[in-house]
Amino acid sequence: MWEGVFRMELVVEDMPGGVTRAVLSGRMDIEGALAIDAQFGAALAFRRALVVDLSGVTFMASMGLRTLMLCARAVGGNGGRMALAQPRLNVAKVLEESGIGDIIGVYPSVDAASTAVTA
Repeated sequence: MWEGVFRMELVVEDMPGGVTRAVLSGRMDIEGALAIDAQFGAALAFRRALVVDLSGVTFMASMGLRTLMLCARAVGGNGGRMALAQPRLNVAKVLEESGIGDIIGVYPSVDAASTAVTA
């Protein structure tokens, strides 16, 4: 009955200025993170300017943080930059408490994150 209600989804789109926007929606818990791990890394690792739009993420757990960190490492290892954009209040709190903002910039809008990754 509840199957698929909390499924994690990823949509990748190209934006002006060579920025790639990855829009995530759903719950980034164990199931959600595992559902997108391979797709997330394979689709985004070689992007030079990546903005991960978290506006549709309703929940963030440690596995979700792991997914974001692995992608950020891959992007950075290939000479690119990654930023997180517009997390909901509860997700922003998890990002702040985890310290991930010290490693991956967290911005209130996609525009601000785009500026950061292309600067």
